[in-house]
Amino acid sequence: MKQSSSNSLREPPLRLFFSVGDVSADLHAANLIREIKRVRPDAIIEGMGGSRMRQAGCDIHYPLTTMNVMGFRNVAGHLHNVWKTQRAALKHFEKHRPDVVVVVDFPGYNLALARWLRPRRIPVICYISPQIWAWFPGRIRKIRKRITKVLCIFPFEEKIYRDAGVPVEYVGHPVFDHLDSLRLDEGFCRRLRQEAGDTLIGLLPGSRTQEVKHLLPVMAKSARIIAQKLPKVLFALPYTGESHHKIIRKVLGKYDIPVRVFRNHTFEVMKEADLCMVTSGTATLELTHFNTPMVVMYRIDWPSYVVTRPFMHTKFIAMVNILRGREVVPDRLLWRDDAGRIARDVLEIIQNPDRRREITDALRELRAELDHPGASRQAAEAILETAAELRGEVPDGGSQWPTA
Repeated sequence: MKQSSSNSLREPPLRLFFSVGDVSADLHAANLIREIKRVRPDAIIEGMGGSRMRQAGCDIHYPLTTMNVMGFRNVAGHLHNVWKTQRAALKHFEKHRPDVVVVVDFPGYNLALARWLRPRRIPVICYISPQIWAWFPGRIRKIRKRITKVLCIFPFEEKIYRDAGVPVEYVGHPVFDHLDSLRLDEGFCRRLRQEAGDTLIGLLPGSRTQEVKHLLPVMAKSARIIAQKLPKVLFALPYTGESHHKIIRKVLGKYDIPVRVFRNHTFEVMKEADLCMVTSGTATLELTHFNTPMVVMYRIDWPSYVVTRPFMHTKFIAMVNILRGREVVPDRLLWRDDAGRIARDVLEIIQNPDRRREITDALRELRAELDHPGASRQAAEAILETAAELRGEVPDGGSQWPTA
């Protein structure tokens, strides 16, 4: 039964806690927080995350965006920090119990946190859920036990979770909300295109420091091979953090390639490039938005490759290929330096108009299926409605979202 309005007025403010572990998730969580604040400006929102979440109105207690790592050996080196941060969060919950904890991506950490929250009867909503259809499908059992509700971002995920008995709602991918609101620097785009001449190739080694360290050397070696075949090529390398710039200068100092390095302007490079070499992840969907061909790669050390390969549930690492069930664009999981192979992949697309047209047609179809703004708002609505039901504020299936 719905509580009376007088009782509702005496309810304490809604308290949400967000757990986020990388730069990309920090952006998506920030957009989600803004949508929540628009409807519930009195909500108390705290969490683990980064600067974008803080700007959106989240009180950041633990800056986890520097802790995301790749490879089991690297994770082992951070276990003490993981344990320490989780214990601090649980101690915080004893004094300031949240109505709901929202975990965004970062599955290794967040599923462990959810395990500790379950006996404390603190609900957990998972936004941008683990890619169980690609890696470690056995995690579905942990999700069923520990997660109150999953908000999935790809249409096919909804059936997977529902068939496994997990409460789920498809909300759409938040990256397209951000892309549709972009205002590109058109002057920069024109200057870059004019300078590039015949061929412009983007180098996008990732947003994490470790990705840049591992992938940029392979990209630079590949670029040197490509430049020998395409004398009028120009490479463009955007970066965001100063720490990345230091790595970039060190790596590029070893290779004589025609490259321009830019602070920011990532999306302008994506739009203008004839092709991008890119690390597997959200950037592949961003390139899909711009209909830009790509060669996708991910670098993993040999021990991690040996351990994780048996648990891979798909032969692809590029989201474009996973969604299509075939190799639309080349994707390479690298456990050794294989610059020659990457260079051949790039040249095949650049020099073969039919192959390029095949890729751009497939990307255009995929964008039409996925590129629908409103994911952040729909996810915020789902979180608020779930929290309200748990607090007894609205009957099951009710909505507090404004129509205007």
